[in-house]
Amino acid sequence: MKKFRYFFLFLATVALLPAWGCESGLEPPPPEPEPVGAIQGTVTYSGNWPPGSQLRQLFFVPLDFKPSTLLEILTEFNQGNLKASEPLSLNVDSDTFFVGDLDNGTYVYNIIANQFGPNLFTDWRPVGVYEENGGIIEILGDTVQISIHVDFSNFPPFPPE
Repeated sequence: MKKFRYFFLFLATVALLPAWGCESGLEPPPPEPEPVGAIQGTVTYSGNWPPGSQLRQLFFVPLDFKPSTLLEILTEFNQGNLKASEPLSLNVDSDTFFVGDLDNGTYVYNIIANQFGPNLFTDWRPVGVYEENGGIIEILGDTVQISIHVDFSNFPPFPPE
């Protein structure tokens, strides 16, 4: 009978150990983020809009690298590695944009790109750069909201500093 009592005490102790050592019991791991996210934003404009011959199209373009040449951007675009918004409205005070299906990651150079001439492959320049949060956008399976300002009297330098 004494052995049974010790065995019962042993089982009771083993059964109560998890309650003493853990406050919440077993929990599933946190869910993995979705593999893609999006950037949604607003662009505002100031200064005089360029003439139509220098303002063919405007797009928001998120980049996961800081380019040193326009050729780097064009190469990535031609290889299908870049995504851009739909064309932005011209000659307005502000507009909104959306880029979806972006891979999770860090986007370090996020611009409003302007096609300023007739050549679709070479006539591009940044006219606005996202500057909040050090210019960095982190996508983790979510939709990030941003704002960008374009000053047509003061274009950002390219390549970026």
